[in-house]
Amino acid sequence: MSSKRIVAIAFASCVLGAAAFVYGTAAGGSVSAKRAAKVKVRLIEFQVKPNVDFVAEGKAKLVVKNAGTEKHELVVVRGDDPKALPTKADGSVDEKKVPKTDQLGELEDIKPGKSKTKTFKLSAGSYVLFCNTVDKEKDGTVVSHFARGMYTVFEAG
Repeated sequence: MSSKRIVAIAFASCVLGAAAFVYGTAAGGSVSAKRAAKVKVRLIEFQVKPNVDFVAEGKAKLVVKNAGTEKHELVVVRGDDPKALPTKADGSVDEKKVPKTDQLGELEDIKPGKSKTKTFKLSAGSYVLFCNTVDKEKDGTVVSHFARGMYTVFEAG
């Protein structure tokens, strides 16, 4: 291979690498493994809505806003099927039965209109984000936010 061809290939690689960096940065891609990806999560009755459904593995800073009218929480566990999580009679997730290695953490007692932030270290894989709040209405009716479908699957890789 001629030296001109090697220089041309090296130059093309640099240009493509720079373009990928610029595109990744503009598109919200991960620039540095040391900097936590920022994920905005909205909680509303009865939905969990992250602004993205995939981040690079590593640190992810979840900024969780309760845009609903009731108190919520956000629990993060490793898994890809919310319906496979162990539940109690009231329809909430039995967090004590989720293996410790799958429990990443939670943000509790997020009042309507308020936000809480927490950084999680995510390895490659699937995660279930859910609200595990259980309300008891004035008429005695028990409402499990999880049982009402307040969960989503989130990916890291």
